[in-house]
Amino acid sequence: MLKRRPSALSTAGLAAIAILGALLPRPAVATSTFIQGVAFSTPRIPSTTVTLTHPVAQGDLLVGWFSQYNAPGEIQVSDNVNGTWTRVAAGALTFDDDTGDIALYYRENSRAAPGGITIAVSASASAYLGGAVADYSGVALAGSLARVAAAHGDEGRVVDTAATAAVDAGELVFAALFTDAAPGSITPGSSNGIPYTRRAQTSSGSAYEEDITASAAGPQHGTATFGNAVEWYAVCAVFHAYPTTPPQRPSVPIGLGATSVASTRVGLSWSPSSGSVAGYSVYRDGSAIGTAGPDSTIFLDRDVTPSTTHTYSVDAFDLANDHSAPSAPLTITTPAVSPEFVQGVAASPAFRSTSQTLTLTEPVLAGDLLIGWFSQYNVAGQVRVSDNVNGPWTRSVSTTWSGTGDIALYYRANSAPAPSGLRITVSASASAYLQDAVADFRHVATVGALDQALVSQGTGTYASVGPTAPVPAGELVVAAVLTGGRPGWATPGSSPSVPYLLDVHNGSDASDLEDILSSAAGPQQGSLTLGAATNWYMVLATFRSTAPSTTTTSTTTAPPTTTTTTTTTTATTPITTTTTSTTMSTASSTTVPGSACNNATVIPAGGGTFTATTSGTSTLAGTCGSSGSSPEKVFQWTPSLSGPATIETCGSGTTYDSVLYLRAASCATGAEVQCNDDACANASGLFRASRITPTVTAGTTYYIVVDGFGGSSGSFALRVTPLGAPSSTTSTTLAGAACGSATVIPAGGGTFTGTTSGTSTLAGTCGISGLAPERVFQWTPTTSGTATIQTCGAGTTYDSVLYVRSPTCTSPEVTNGCNDDACPNASGLFRASKVTPVVAAGQTYFIVVDGYSGSSGSFTLSVTPP
Repeated sequence: MLKRRPSALSTAGLAAIAILGALLPRPAVATSTFIQGVAFSTPRIPSTTVTLTHPVAQGDLLVGWFSQYNAPGEIQVSDNVNGTWTRVAAGALTFDDDTGDIALYYRENSRAAPGGITIAVSASASAYLGGAVADYSGVALAGSLARVAAAHGDEGRVVDTAATAAVDAGELVFAALFTDAAPGSITPGSSNGIPYTRRAQTSSGSAYEEDITASAAGPQHGTATFGNAVEWYAVCAVFHAYPTTPPQRPSVPIGLGATSVASTRVGLSWSPSSGSVAGYSVYRDGSAIGTAGPDSTIFLDRDVTPSTTHTYSVDAFDLANDHSAPSAPLTITTPAVSPEFVQGVAASPAFRSTSQTLTLTEPVLAGDLLIGWFSQYNVAGQVRVSDNVNGPWTRSVSTTWSGTGDIALYYRANSAPAPSGLRITVSASASAYLQDAVADFRHVATVGALDQALVSQGTGTYASVGPTAPVPAGELVVAAVLTGGRPGWATPGSSPSVPYLLDVHNGSDASDLEDILSSAAGPQQGSLTLGAATNWYMVLATFRSTAPSTTTTSTTTAPPTTTTTTTTTTATTPITTTTTSTTMSTASSTTVPGSACNNATVIPAGGGTFTATTSGTSTLAGTCGSSGSSPEKVFQWTPSLSGPATIETCGSGTTYDSVLYLRAASCATGAEVQCNDDACANASGLFRASRITPTVTAGTTYYIVVDGFGGSSGSFALRVTPLGAPSSTTSTTLAGAACGSATVIPAGGGTFTGTTSGTSTLAGTCGISGLAPERVFQWTPTTSGTATIQTCGAGTTYDSVLYVRSPTCTSPEVTNGCNDDACPNASGLFRASKVTPVVAAGQTYFIVVDGYSGSSGSFTLSVTPP
């Protein structure tokens, strides 16, 4: 544990600087070359300057690993030629006591500086400053940052950042570290068999950098070995080399649209460009405001104001910084009122206590929503939350730390005013590790605020929860994560095409809260990428706004496709987002030819699964996605029951990026009922399949159009599930039993009804199920993949808990195998359960239908195999 800064950082003045490597001639070929480097550390001061004394050429890459200890907030880095540098969120760390800041900063495509460059490094208050900086030529001019890995080691001699994702051969690999004490000797490491070259270090070795100027193909590690065991913080960053052959210039992005418009944020999306795309630049009112990576076509503008009109455009660029022509402009007027984030706080103390006080320092207005994800570890009972103005908060969905302690969503809608802020008290039933993330939001409904809430848990670097049932546009979406370990850093996800903003987190990112201020209509989900693998527990909640938004948007015709070249770049970091989803299925499967409007395929009133392939030319287009250039198939459906239906192309049967929409009465001119682009995973595992959940009327004819995004076409599996349809062909009423007499159900799954009664003999790791009776069902599937097991719907009359064990009834639960409240039961409240475990063909699973805190009653269990 870090207790104090070492004497190496307490000496007067700037510590000794080492510059390694002579000034090297710049090669004519495109090869990354080290030019100069410097390492530094200081006593406690608010700012310092570091100088690269040799000339810096136009197009050089400047990169460094910077730290500040013992001051709040982020370290700031800029230079006297280029201005502010780009901070990389991925890999940013804090010191072991959750204070300070350590982060990678870079400036690609530097302006020329014949007399060298002076770099300014500053903190919010006096702090111990340190870092290592390098200058390289032969690096890509735009979209240069490819991969980042960072890690923290506690009192050791061997440094390893862990692996980045795989990269191509010939890339620049920059590695740097910072230590809390003098490490003695430092021996450079290697990555994929290629040794690192030492470039710069301080006299004590507390700041150090090394590089590989031409990588081997594959994942990269930052490695080194110390003479002494010390605490260390290290980074490995991979940058693209300048292309050796001219890249294919990107095409103009099309389909620019707004996915979310709040009073203070705007979410954008567009169709991907073709060509050698290294990223996208986003412009507001003609000025560049940020970039997105080559695999991301969404962007969040977090710097807008209410009732303001802006015009957006986007272009694509390659590694040589050649930009396409801009997209057609999109004009947006932000609403006067929508949900707004006000303030937040997160904590994860490393000691036990019976209570904890969190302070919101800014004024809380009357009507504000206070919300948090709270936990107590290793103590029985429930964590309790209250504040000094409103009193106790409302408890919602919950889970446990794998069977112990308590993790719960608490909120206080319609807060009383607190002009001087307020104090939140978190209490445990006994001395416990308390952990939490809290936020204050404005312009949320004061009555009936909570719309949807659900929880999930897992292990790894990717936390996800959802999807919820569909919600209307304009709702507040909040997702929060608590972890058992110290991830070090976290990056927000999206839902599904609206980026989250990580508004609240503690230093180690063990407690995190992200939000979307204005949802897109449809199901919502939460996701967060963690810096290190750990056990995680995540909540997702949606809240109603005080009023509908009054957003206006308009798009003009795209300009001619031309290409321009510029040497201006924007200091923002590309973000790659990964998402996961659950595939649903229905009763029957039929292969049909499909067609457009003049030859729509009629499907049964009871729905089913239908496979086909889109090809040819486009004749229709939906209102979502960009489907005007893709061929489509049309299906005619007249349901016999009124109510909500589920229509989807989710799963491995769909091989392309689909768009799905529903029209009523007429195929060509009928009103569109619903439209969706990306709601769930297709065969690629990415969110490129579609799902709509319209409310249909018995006897009305509907036209289901399976279309494609941006010219995409291919094979698909369309599933149509009307109200009340079983999720397999079997529906059986069974007695059920506990472990001693589990009911065996068919490999093909089905729908099974039963009643719980008697005493409790089992308990799951989520909810509080140790007081309720249960029923056990034994299932051995014949196919492998993701199954859906649920008690959702009117057939379940009580607050159920559902969990899955394997290979025996008393074995541990499978991953994603326990859930309390995921969907509505007969009451209409979220009191039924759903799990989506990955199952293996031939393996036996025990499905336990349990109850929350003594609840029992009748249930309907639906089991859908992969």
